[in-house]
Amino acid sequence: MVRQITTEIEKGLEGVVIAKSSITFIDGQQGILRYRGIDINELAARSNFEEVTYLLWNGKLPNKAQFSEFKRQLTAHRPLPTEVLKLLRGIPKGAIPMEVARTAVSYMATFPRKKGETFDQFNRRESLQLTSTLPNIVASYERIRKGKTPIRPDPRLGHAANFLYGLSGKKPDEVSRGAFDTLSVLYADHEMNASTFAAVVAISTLADLGGAVTSAIATLAGPLHGGSNQRVMEMLEEIGTVEKVEGYVDSELAADRRIMGFGHRIYRTYDPRARILKNIAEKLAEEGGSRRWLDIAEEVERIVMDKRKLWPNIEFYAAVVLNALGVPKDLMPAVFACNRVSGWIAHIYEQYADNRLIRPLTEYVGPAQVPYVPIDQRS
Repeated sequence: MVRQITTEIEKGLEGVVIAKSSITFIDGQQGILRYRGIDINELAARSNFEEVTYLLWNGKLPNKAQFSEFKRQLTAHRPLPTEVLKLLRGIPKGAIPMEVARTAVSYMATFPRKKGETFDQFNRRESLQLTSTLPNIVASYERIRKGKTPIRPDPRLGHAANFLYGLSGKKPDEVSRGAFDTLSVLYADHEMNASTFAAVVAISTLADLGGAVTSAIATLAGPLHGGSNQRVMEMLEEIGTVEKVEGYVDSELAADRRIMGFGHRIYRTYDPRARILKNIAEKLAEEGGSRRWLDIAEEVERIVMDKRKLWPNIEFYAAVVLNALGVPKDLMPAVFACNRVSGWIAHIYEQYADNRLIRPLTEYVGPAQVPYVPIDQRS
């Protein structure tokens, strides 16, 4: 029997709906993003990463008692196991932070279930552990590679403050803490992007949650996905001054090269997350007393819009914000992972709840039939 398949192929699965989801809504034409029906602008202004994580996982905002218990659980899981710290110290020098994060998560996924723990209980514990420890993994590796001692998380601090504290060794001021917290909310989920799809494909085989998150991190590491923020910062540094922006943009466009941080597969208008981060970058510039990178970024935005009518995406101003917060540029993609893990896990739960093995088709375009030629008769 000949298998019948469609010959209409959408490269990159663009526009192809592969599932129903109640997690994240996007209207790319209007620039609307909502988590569980709540507008991203409201969440960025009024919520925080921990509350948004609860929302993504449970479908609704927590009440006071639920939120207190959820934060307690996250706090309890935040310190790194001794074995993980030993692993980080043994990582080869010069390793890429995203590869370190991927390796550490994969290692943690080998920790077995506790006695009497059900599959669902194990997944819940692993979810809390990965969400709590991933920022600590990234911050600890940054200190280790600089010859410094990793800092134990402060139980009085939340997700955002602990990351910045673990990175610099100093308790962050409220402006910095708030900036990173908002960025974390914006990074938390974005529907069926490449890394989320990788996690869902893995889970559709009934693979373990830690393995699926490992797959997602490996996918996020690509420069066309989570690696874009690093490349934006590298671009801004290459430009160097506002006066050189137009020449740089003209040169890149003439060579048909992509201007990093512009354009998006979904949005056909201003990415709402980029607009929020641009405002945060303004606040950080005022607080820090330097507008150098923000001024260059705003000039790039103006010229690219004028010449190609392209809007910035989240990575463009995320790079400026993260740089202002003291995050090294090669650490920026790993920061993306530290926050997107909450969204990956939400989609993993959703896939587990209504699972079917994801197994698409391809259209074969090779030769119909080729005879086998013995090796001594081959030219």
